[in-house]
Amino acid sequence: MQDAMLSTPSYRQIQELQPVHGQYLLILQHDHSPEAQHLADQFAACSILLASSGTFSDELKDQLQQAHAGLHAVVCGDEIFLWQMAQNLVAQGLMQDEIELVQIQPELKKVYCVHCGETQTTTAEEFCSCEHCGVYLLIRSHFSQRLGAYMGVCANPD
Repeated sequence: MQDAMLSTPSYRQIQELQPVHGQYLLILQHDHSPEAQHLADQFAACSILLASSGTFSDELKDQLQQAHAGLHAVVCGDEIFLWQMAQNLVAQGLMQDEIELVQIQPELKKVYCVHCGETQTTTAEEFCSCEHCGVYLLIRSHFSQRLGAYMGVCANPD
C-alpha cells in the first residue's frame, strides 16, 4: 500500500490507554486475544461488553442509555469491527473524541470499489479483484470513516 495519507486511520496502542477520570465502556470483539485480555485487566473496574455475546445489542443500548456525559468508549477488534462500532456509537450520541480504537488482526480490511460502489472484505495489501464487478483494484491508503473502507481504484486503466 502507498504511504499514509491524512485520511489513513491511526489506532491507539494498548500501552497508551489508561483509565483516568470519568466513565469508561470497554467493547471487545473477542475476548481470547492477548490484547483483549490485557485491556480487560486494565479496565477491570469499568463496564466491559463482549460483541460475541448473544445479548450484546441490548447490553450496549442499556449502557448508553444509562451513561452520563463524558463517557469514553474503548473499542478493540479488527478494523471492520472498529468502524462499525464507531459509527454505531456516534449515532448513539458519542463524539469521535470520546471513542478510542484499538486494532487487532490487522490483516482484514474493507475495500470500496469506486467503479461499482460495492464493498468487500479482503486480506490484500495492495491489489485485489472486485468480487462484484471484476475490476482489478489498487487499494489506496485513502480511508473513508463514513464507509469504514479503503478506496479501491482500477489498477490497470489501459
